[in-house]
Amino acid sequence: MRKGLKIWLWIVLFMDIITFIYYGRLFLLGLSAAACMIPELLQITGVSILLFHKRRLGFYIICLSEVVIFAANVTLFDGDIVLSLINSVVVPLVIYALMKPYWNCFR
Repeated sequence: MRKGLKIWLWIVLFMDIITFIYYGRLFLLGLSAAACMIPELLQITGVSILLFHKRRLGFYIICLSEVVIFAANVTLFDGDIVLSLINSVVVPLVIYALMKPYWNCFR
């Protein structure tokens, strides 16, 4: 695994954990953040599988969780569609761009 991919995955993992804690805090305050906690946990799982086990399954889980996060941002939180789409596309595209030369090395 390339160094750039490892660094990017550690950044994504850190930001996802922070986001999960933030949504958990909102949930404890009584807001409807539980719907976003599950996709964030799913994304943390996907990043961990990709980072530690070097499996393509982690990339597919990340893509699936980004679709669910996009839908939740647009429907539940009335987020801007364009901004939500950009946020949901950047992470998988950067991961894919960094994985592409080594795609066959992942199981």
